[in-house]
Amino acid sequence: MARRSSTGEIILGVVVVTLVAFVGSQVIASPRRLGSERGRVLSSRDSAAIAEQYHAQLESRRGTYVVSDWLREIHVARLQAAAERDVADLDALPSISRDSVHALLSSGESATYIRAMLEEDENIITRWAPRAQPIRVWVQPQSSEPGFTPDLIIPTRRAFSAWNEVGLGLTFEMVEDSTLADVHVTWRKQMNEARQIGTTFRMTGGRGWISFAHVVLSTAYDIYAVQNAARHEAGHVLGLGHSPDVQDIMAAATEGKQYVITDADRATARLLYSLPPGKIE
Repeated sequence: MARRSSTGEIILGVVVVTLVAFVGSQVIASPRRLGSERGRVLSSRDSAAIAEQYHAQLESRRGTYVVSDWLREIHVARLQAAAERDVADLDALPSISRDSVHALLSSGESATYIRAMLEEDENIITRWAPRAQPIRVWVQPQSSEPGFTPDLIIPTRRAFSAWNEVGLGLTFEMVEDSTLADVHVTWRKQMNEARQIGTTFRMTGGRGWISFAHVVLSTAYDIYAVQNAARHEAGHVLGLGHSPDVQDIMAAATEGKQYVITDADRATARLLYSLPPGKIE
């Protein structure tokens, strides 16, 4: 089966489903442009500029990404909070030289798919900043979308929790309050592409750390298909790209037989979280 950039195909039984990681990257104003004094808070003008940039991103993706008004407000708040942390110098970049970055990449080539992932993502590392608290995930508990059933909720939550054993120094935690979440999972029957079962939208702050993510899962497939898709999309939420190996959960094209996170998935995620965010030169 042919592989396409940013598109994964998975066969579950005789059904072909598509896992698409649509990733929107928004770079907000840098700390120097927002102000040089550490601890400075955002002005109303700064906050408005961030909101304008976010909505401009949505406008540029009209027809491919739709987000509810209530979730837009949360997204803007997350980006503004990221900007405040940038200004206050609370999420400093790891101190690691260019040579050390390339040495890490070379050491991990045989056990990971980091090179294939970087080729797909234009050599850009995307990940969450180190944090003491878990990444909070809210899974929409009710939906009027045709095909939705509450039976989809627990398998989706378990799909995220499966990544907690990888050892990245951060974990996912399920929350009931959508306003507290860093990651929102919502439901939709009619996806943008035929046979598509999931998609992930994420945005980064000025220093390249992920600020939030939004996963959309299809209600047109059975629980097992959705759970596998959610496990794949959770990897994208962490910053992972696609693997060329059909056995990996992050495979761009598979035979539908991958139900667990593989050693290569784990090794790639761990390597990803040893690297600084941003462009690798």
